[in-house]
Amino acid sequence: MVFGSILQDIKFAFRVLAKARGFTFVAVLTLAVAIGASTAIFSVVDAVLIRPLGYPDAEELVTISLDASGAGVPELPFSDRGYWHFREKNRSFEEFGAYGSTRLALTGDGEPIQLLVGLMTNSAYQVLRASPLRGRLPSEEEDISEGPLVALLSHGLWVSRFGSDPGAIGSTIQLNDQTREVIGIMPPGFAFPSNEIDLWIPRQLNPESENFGGHGMPVIARLRDGATVESATLDAESLIQRFEEAGYGPEWLSNVFTGRAIVRTLKEEIVGDSRQPLLIILGTVLFVLLIACSNVANLFLVRAEGRLRETSVRAALGAGRGRLVRYVLTESVLLALMGGLGGLLLAYAGIRMLVAIGPASIPRLEGVGLSTYVFLFSSGLSVLAGLLFGVLPAMQTGSAKVQAALAAGGRGATAGRERHRARGLLVVTQVAVALVLLVGSGLMVRSFQKLRSVDPGFKTAGVVTFGLRLPASRYADADASTRFFDDLLGRLRALPGVENAGATTTLPFSGGGPVLATEIEEFPTGPDGFPPTFAIRFVTPGYFETMSIPIVSGRTVEPMDHQERLGKLFISASLKEQYWPNTSTMGKRIRAAGTWGEVAGVVGDIHAAGLDAPPRQTIYLPVRDTLDRSLRAMSVAVRASGNPSNLVPLLRREVGALDNSLPLSNIQTMDGLVGDSMSRTSFTMFLLVIAAVVALFLGSVGIYGVISYVVSQRTKEFGVRMALGADSPGIHSLVLKQGMVLAVAGVVVGVAGAALMSRMLTTLLFGISPFDALTFIAGPAVFLGVAVVACIIPAQRAAGILPAEALRSD
Repeated sequence: MVFGSILQDIKFAFRVLAKARGFTFVAVLTLAVAIGASTAIFSVVDAVLIRPLGYPDAEELVTISLDASGAGVPELPFSDRGYWHFREKNRSFEEFGAYGSTRLALTGDGEPIQLLVGLMTNSAYQVLRASPLRGRLPSEEEDISEGPLVALLSHGLWVSRFGSDPGAIGSTIQLNDQTREVIGIMPPGFAFPSNEIDLWIPRQLNPESENFGGHGMPVIARLRDGATVESATLDAESLIQRFEEAGYGPEWLSNVFTGRAIVRTLKEEIVGDSRQPLLIILGTVLFVLLIACSNVANLFLVRAEGRLRETSVRAALGAGRGRLVRYVLTESVLLALMGGLGGLLLAYAGIRMLVAIGPASIPRLEGVGLSTYVFLFSSGLSVLAGLLFGVLPAMQTGSAKVQAALAAGGRGATAGRERHRARGLLVVTQVAVALVLLVGSGLMVRSFQKLRSVDPGFKTAGVVTFGLRLPASRYADADASTRFFDDLLGRLRALPGVENAGATTTLPFSGGGPVLATEIEEFPTGPDGFPPTFAIRFVTPGYFETMSIPIVSGRTVEPMDHQERLGKLFISASLKEQYWPNTSTMGKRIRAAGTWGEVAGVVGDIHAAGLDAPPRQTIYLPVRDTLDRSLRAMSVAVRASGNPSNLVPLLRREVGALDNSLPLSNIQTMDGLVGDSMSRTSFTMFLLVIAAVVALFLGSVGIYGVISYVVSQRTKEFGVRMALGADSPGIHSLVLKQGMVLAVAGVVVGVAGAALMSRMLTTLLFGISPFDALTFIAGPAVFLGVAVVACIIPAQRAAGILPAEALRSD
């Protein structure tokens, strides 16, 4: 009986909505946009934050790092000795493995290409419980130093380079001129430690290694049964306290390590700091959905006014309050489901756009799509939206006062006031929520402007960069590698349109780079102290000029510095100001990267880690110093007078002329590198601005709709007023005032909400306060201006009413 009654309501609602095409189209379109945006953003949140990692019992996987705040480094990976110390003596981990990555050139058949290569110990595979799709994992013999050279192909490389040939297993490949046997192919879903890994080789650690100071080895572990992140942290910290067993002296424990260990789940490690901006964006689009629901609820209330006769007849025929309420909710949910269907179609396009424009810093974007969870979210959101915008009209329809007014056959004054108050409350809600989003997006825009205005310390325009890695088999010593880069830079400088060229071991905005302990002859470290640490960069002649890094004092790097190994070095301005603020630094001696050198020049500070990170004190060394070290991996920078991207074919040609087996890697402009460093901020800002613009539009439409309806309902009243002497400007002001009262009320509530919301944005802002005065003034001003425009049209229509026609209308 009940089911049949509900089915009857659904059929009737379909017929009614089909007849009211204009109302249905506007309501469905409004909901489709809001639900589509919410679904698209949720698909990203689902893929990045909710969906489990693709490893068995992934919740047991953790990463461990060492807190080295004493040396100014928040986190340190492990050294060889530290790794073996933890692996052999921990009590919390079932398996404990090391990993990493490097870039190697794949040569032989086909064009040489630069690959991102994963470095994995056998125990790391066991931690992940990973097995190859074909072939086998490395053996114990292949997993230790000096063992046989083998490789595992990623599924993507197997398909693209080997044509999915099963015979690839057992074949050999050339990686940096080293012959390696292919022993296996990993499955398509395996992509550790990043999605860009092309193949894996054994890390080949030496259990007898005496390296305890070189920290460059990330580790991953699987918790034992019963172990938790908290208990594993305590276990790890007890092992740090026993680091002297691994070869660390007391100065490490007193000046570098704090004794704290940082143990986090692998999912937390992968997600990183993407969680907060994604949740903020999701909350933002849900706010837009709330505004859309308010708009549709207002449409329902207006439409209900026009259906009083129909509702009166239904009540007279015996429809009780519950039946009337149920019908309105049925109609609203049906309308929302139609909007949800349209929203899914829009979400599909929105997801493709988000994946295309999403920054690489947001992990797991490749998994974004319309999954089952996303479909259920969209369906549930549609039903919830239908109930949300339908409940107020339903309660109004079923109220005793309205029923009494209907029974009387008129528009009861009480009912009219109730409906006006309900519509006014919905408009105030829309304005308040829209203003919150407008202020939030304004804060992000201001923050982005501040970030872009930061001087990086060098000029990015016109510079193109690429990486080169020379194989040790053909560039065995410093003479060979230095000669290659000297020859290459000379050829590049001779190209038409090239102003200069230089190379360094670590480009700005390209990631880490070594931070090493040093000795300053004039400021020796005490017996219980720890030497100061600085960023160390090796550079060629022409590098400072190519990057337009200013020479503050002294001179720049010259060819004789590495050709004759003069033992010179160059320091950043902030390092000079800390130790020699009022004296010359020329000739001061510093021991860096194992060699003593005299300061020959001071260069400007640069924001190497990002525009939002302070400059780090840096020491620059010639590529060939007194230790005669061989630097084979370098990043080359070329400054062009025109578009630097046009030089790429010429750069390939010149490298190939010297060595046709060397592939170029990471070809990009410095403008692109700087842009990538701001990508997360710009992505968040872009989505918030879009949401705010949509919210501003919906809020203004809400004000316009309510005031227009009020004018239509008060036509006779305005005619009477004008017949009794009221003039058009007075009527215009009356209507404008009514609309602006709603707008001002919404702005007041919205400012309070924005003050609360802005605290959530604190960690995403740069250079401005979360209560930035300009934003909090401009946001309400913009909205009030838009509200005036939204009210003017119905106000002018009211002012143009002819008294005679108004008095004849009913």
